[in-house]
Amino acid sequence: MLDDGEALVRIDRSGIFQLMRQTPSRLKPPPDATAGYGTPYSEVSNVVLAGLGGSAIAGEIVSDYCRTTTDVPVSVCRTVHIPKWIGKETLFAAISYSGETIETLGQLDQAAKRGAKLAAISSGGELLSRAKERAIPHLRIPSNIPPRVALPELTAAVMFTLGSASILKNTQELLSGAASRVNDLINQSGPEVPSTKNQAKKWALALHDKLPLIVGDEEYGSVLRRFKNQINENAKMPAFYYTLPEGVHNDIEGLAALSKLASIQLILLRTLEASEGQRRTRDELIRSLGDMGFPPVLEFQGFGPSKFSELFTAVTFGDFVSVYLAALRGVDPAELTLIPKFRAVTRG
Repeated sequence: MLDDGEALVRIDRSGIFQLMRQTPSRLKPPPDATAGYGTPYSEVSNVVLAGLGGSAIAGEIVSDYCRTTTDVPVSVCRTVHIPKWIGKETLFAAISYSGETIETLGQLDQAAKRGAKLAAISSGGELLSRAKERAIPHLRIPSNIPPRVALPELTAAVMFTLGSASILKNTQELLSGAASRVNDLINQSGPEVPSTKNQAKKWALALHDKLPLIVGDEEYGSVLRRFKNQINENAKMPAFYYTLPEGVHNDIEGLAALSKLASIQLILLRTLEASEGQRRTRDELIRSLGDMGFPPVLEFQGFGPSKFSELFTAVTFGDFVSVYLAALRGVDPAELTLIPKFRAVTRG
């Protein structure tokens, strides 16, 4: 049924596939970014990208990229209470697609009291209102998109924010390079590509009756978390991930028992910058899983001219797998049942 276009349209009532096809053209800051952001900040000693869910993933992708490219620490804050060390030399960017995430609004208020250099990224809502009222530099991205599908816009806005503070260089080149490679990926993984030639569809078929376990380097944690989250939200399935090398210091000891508790499908993220030791660890993990009776490991890898491109193409591949998995399960990827209840509880 993954090759039945009409069936996919019936399930994907919010048009997520169409939005995903447009990812390359959407991976750019808002056209009025400079006007809304105002005068760039200077003398920034650290950066905190604050948010939850899909909004935080945008920050995590950029943070993973910055790990090996900048001298300024860039971290992601998902906690209700922000770290005590945040202060006047911190660039604190609050990210909430809806602008109504209560935890993110609280983070912004706490950072303001610490005297941090504030920025806001949103499609509207209370966050945008507060930014305008307080003259906080802000970027408004397009509205009426399912929040987790707005990753290109959110990520590009974060890149613009760090570029404006001279923490990142050549952000437009990085975004353009990634957009070109994502376009290549869509040509290989889009709905019109038949299952016989479409790796993302093949993966969905392999995962639809399994419990996905995603494994990869800690430095690429954004890809692992995003893949897990998309399977959760789009396909309404459980999934989890381990990071390396941490996983082979503890998690690995529970895998034999895990294989008896559930039907596991391991997914392994390969990376372009892996050391010889990291490659040996992955190969040994695959051998060990085979000895334990696990099915063959599914392996994937991002690609492109930069680590940013590698991260974003890997994320996009996982996104396609998750939506195909939703189609196989007959669930609308945009529909949510439990998350809205918890949002209401949080707001009181």
